[in-house]
Amino acid sequence: MAIVERLDRAKGLRRRLVTAICERRRCDLQTALSLVLLCIALAQAPTARAESRSGFGASASLETGDSVTEDIEQDDINAGSAFRFPGEPLKPWFDAKRRLNEETGLKLNFSYQTLFQNADISNGNEEAAGGRGEINGSWALIGRGTKNVGRLTFRVEDRATLGTEIPPSKLGNEFGSGTLVGTGFSDYDSPNLSEFAWRQALLDGRLRFAFGKISAVSWYGGHAFSSPKRAFQNSGLQGSNTRAFPGRGFGAGLAYAFTPRFVALAGVHDANAQTTGDPFETIEDGEFMKSAEFRWYLTTPERARWDQVRLHLWHQDERKAAGVAESYGANFVASKLMFNDRVMPFLIAGASDGDASLFKRDLAVGVGFGFNTTATKARDVLGFGLAWGEPSDDRFQEQITAEAYYRFQILDNIAITPSLQVINNPIANPDETTVAVLGFRLRVTF
Repeated sequence: MAIVERLDRAKGLRRRLVTAICERRRCDLQTALSLVLLCIALAQAPTARAESRSGFGASASLETGDSVTEDIEQDDINAGSAFRFPGEPLKPWFDAKRRLNEETGLKLNFSYQTLFQNADISNGNEEAAGGRGEINGSWALIGRGTKNVGRLTFRVEDRATLGTEIPPSKLGNEFGSGTLVGTGFSDYDSPNLSEFAWRQALLDGRLRFAFGKISAVSWYGGHAFSSPKRAFQNSGLQGSNTRAFPGRGFGAGLAYAFTPRFVALAGVHDANAQTTGDPFETIEDGEFMKSAEFRWYLTTPERARWDQVRLHLWHQDERKAAGVAESYGANFVASKLMFNDRVMPFLIAGASDGDASLFKRDLAVGVGFGFNTTATKARDVLGFGLAWGEPSDDRFQEQITAEAYYRFQILDNIAITPSLQVINNPIANPDETTVAVLGFRLRVTF
């Protein structure tokens, strides 16, 4: 009732303002513009808080991008949709997930996403399409309901090419792009256990650690638009490409919150890990990537996903069998929600030495606009980004990448995302000046 009364008062105030100004008939341009802005602000007053469909609530995860913990949290938030089926047909399903979590501590998330892309190139494969199905899980086995919870997290997924010669992850290779234009949509021979890890919180949540088969990418240098399933598709806008990118394999990470707004992380990961390979084989080489990251949350820990500054330092051992020299680097990420939490600009910059990373220097800027926002999530998002990179290999040329996308939540559990990428001077193809890549992504979560 309080929300209805607030909206009624807002509408009444808007009508009175319009009537008073029109009756006086002395509106100058500045007054008219002020009235328009005020009316827009009143019309966009929040109507409800974001609904957690399975009751999972917020996560204390330190990861972003393509991570298990972020998918479980973000996909359970219902920010509304353009259309809705009458009668909430999936409510029994989400109620069952809620009961499972309440009774056993097990949170489950299911999703399937497809991506179709077309590149305007004269040679090679112009089209690529892929599908990706996932089951994400987080099982609280120790300290459930406390700040010192211990969880087993896992992901089972399968990826496949859909009716084209190549998956989207390889489309950039067809015209010499350094960055991936179809991140996250590769092809697996069979279903894969891509995460199996233990995550533990201690000291009332100030100290956290994880170990097992985990991602070395989602822990460091990310931001709220790093997920290839929900936001930017090009890897140049998801994080700095002056980082080394080992696959998901054996690793461990430790984080400590010195204050609620200052957190330090450190981790070690198998430098030769391959997501679909045997992690026991590559770990025997004893070659590792080590990382440290320092984070400053600009407002509160609850808004850390958006309001943050990160400095990531890394070092990777020489990978002898792969012929990759010892390398190291640093990268920086900053982002901040602004204008009543409807706009989030971000900045990415990095530098490295050695050939373990794609770029020796890079810089990216971008912004996301949220529409139909609730307390913690926007229903629809419009994103723009621009990235530049100087290759670590001097034989290649500098590349500039631009991307625009619009994520449209057509139904509560179905989102579509058309996108356009423009790659100027693909690093390995001096014959191609500019390549445009059209994309269409469909995502179903349940």
